[in-house]
Amino acid sequence: MLELPDKQDNPWAVLSISNSWKTLPPMLWSAQAPEFSPVEDLIDISPMALRLLQLDVQQLRTHVEGVSTLKNLHAGNILLPGMSPLAQKYAGHRHGIFNDRIGDGRSLLLGEVATPLGRMEMYLKGGGRTPYALRGDGYLGLRSAIKEYLVSHALYGIGIPTSLPLSLCNHERKIFRNQLEKSATVISLSPSHARVGHFEWLAARGSAAGMKALIAHLGGCYGEGGDMSVEQFFKHSVQRTAHLAAAWQVWGFVAGTLNTDDISALGVTLDPGSGAFLESCQASLTEDCDAVDSVYAFSSQSESIRFGLEVLGRALRLLLHEEQINAILESFDDQREKAMLCGMRSRLGLMMSRDEDSALINQWLSILHRKGADYNSSFRYLMEWKDDESSDHYLADKLGIERNDRPLGEWLNDYRKRLENECFTYRERYRFMAGVNPITMLRERDICDVSAAVEAGDFIPLARLRKRITQPYHNFLQ
Repeated sequence: MLELPDKQDNPWAVLSISNSWKTLPPMLWSAQAPEFSPVEDLIDISPMALRLLQLDVQQLRTHVEGVSTLKNLHAGNILLPGMSPLAQKYAGHRHGIFNDRIGDGRSLLLGEVATPLGRMEMYLKGGGRTPYALRGDGYLGLRSAIKEYLVSHALYGIGIPTSLPLSLCNHERKIFRNQLEKSATVISLSPSHARVGHFEWLAARGSAAGMKALIAHLGGCYGEGGDMSVEQFFKHSVQRTAHLAAAWQVWGFVAGTLNTDDISALGVTLDPGSGAFLESCQASLTEDCDAVDSVYAFSSQSESIRFGLEVLGRALRLLLHEEQINAILESFDDQREKAMLCGMRSRLGLMMSRDEDSALINQWLSILHRKGADYNSSFRYLMEWKDDESSDHYLADKLGIERNDRPLGEWLNDYRKRLENECFTYRERYRFMAGVNPITMLRERDICDVSAAVEAGDFIPLARLRKRITQPYHNFLQ
């Protein structure tokens, strides 16, 4: 039997928690308590998530009862007042094939926390099997948990919409993945975990009433309240998803698998543990990020997301005319392109918009791709470029390109001309670019090093890396 903490001095007692998902049709969820699994260590608590919940970071970390409550929550031993855990049911196109047997296989929606920014869902991942686990055991490996914890924080630090982890624990239980390792759990916050797959499931069941109820439920996430129309919902979803797709491309994030049950209906990065940030600009590396084929490779992400929105549109035919759906869908490419151009202009130090910017950006990316240059570091090198020959040589050397390389020379000439349309000095351009080109980007070797340290019982490297990637524009060496 799960016991609720009743001490009023417990810092977690101030949270206002409910679970309005249970007001939706039962076909969208199943009540499910987390499985009890003793916690070995509370590895990390996210200061950003605590601030979002308006909890005092230092107080909670030193509060014995508060730390104990959080560990027991991870262990499945207690629930906070107002929590009512459930597993969500949805469907999805997995690698193009419709599957209606899926849902939250190892995640539980514990409840929704009221915050100044609106309600935030609190999810527990790795808490055991659910009715939708199929052949899975419901557990999360420690290394996978660490990666998801760090990737989420890196996205958050850059400013890309994502679920934000609150805390990470390892457990006494050991499980076998590629090797025998400890199991782990992650508690995360997100405005909603609603997916395209939820609408697919409702459409497959022919439940127009259920779809209306879900849209009304999501209205608060868009600031529209329960009166949001179906057309408004779809417009918001297409717009936010277009901006998310653009942000992934601008900052070089490879999301990994993008099945329709992985795509948020709110334009939020869900389950980011399957993704990674682009390092070398080589087509083979981007394609290798997909475990099956190149359908979800870096260069194909926008097409995969558009397919997800098309599937969402088909589901909404229960409530909208096809002409309305197609008109809204047609805006996706234009919105994504505009958002991507805006982001890439900023990374190149360009404030004003010019017709030739798209060609200038594509030529820059082509140069990086041709030589397999480091994607994000290349923008930092360009930051230091000045309009002289020594700077041309410096940039070529840093990019691993011959100094007399013709495409790079031609591009730099075009870049010089383009900068003439801007009204700032080199120093002003440098400061502007420094605000949008991160110093610290999460790399696979960082995740491997931190994972090895955590497995050895040293949690300090993870906390240090989490601090750096959530403040990626800050130079910690100064």
